[in-house]
Amino acid sequence: MIETGKQRILIIAPHSDDEILGCGGLIEKACRFKNQVKVVIGAIGDIRFEHKIKEIVTARTRENELKNALSLLGCTEYDILYRSHESFLDTIPMNEIVTKLDTIINGFLPTMVFIPYPSFHQDHQVLFRACMSALRPAPNKSYQLIAMFEYPLMVWQYPKINEAGELYLDISKSIDMKIHALNKHTSQIREPSHLISPESVKKWAEKRGMEMGCNYAEKYYILKMFLL
Repeated sequence: MIETGKQRILIIAPHSDDEILGCGGLIEKACRFKNQVKVVIGAIGDIRFEHKIKEIVTARTRENELKNALSLLGCTEYDILYRSHESFLDTIPMNEIVTKLDTIINGFLPTMVFIPYPSFHQDHQVLFRACMSALRPAPNKSYQLIAMFEYPLMVWQYPKINEAGELYLDISKSIDMKIHALNKHTSQIREPSHLISPESVKKWAEKRGMEMGCNYAEKYYILKMFLL
């Protein structure tokens, strides 16, 4: 399905770098096969991270990193819901977020939509709920697939969504570009032992590949799939 060149793929991620962690291989592969890909980021903003406690990473830095990472993978179309409120999406009325997503979805008319698997992080939880509202059943929608992408830190005691189907994407030819793109998010790079370091992300993809008999893979969780 990714190789058709006819898909309109929408990826909705909480923060700048989540799009690469969860869908970097998908973005590269989809763009390589001439599909249209649009990435929507929930929020970026000036923020102090635990791994960079002595400095504030600015929203402008985060957006430049996003642009550079996506450009490397062949994607030039992106949107940011809030250029503020990073780690504070739970302070925004849900109907406001859903309305913004409705506008993007109705304008882009995606055939495939990838949303974040909810994790312990409040922004991930809020955006997941907003996506579920925005993707509610409605006439004349063109979705062939709605699926959740993985975030490595979701392993921390978050309930598994038991009724979601499992979908794997072979990214063996995309893994090097995925890691290269992740490294474009310079402000987000952690030490090798961290779950979202480039080294760990590659190991994670290798693990998913072993589960399916290929070198590297990304795993997704199906919410709805329509076969034509």
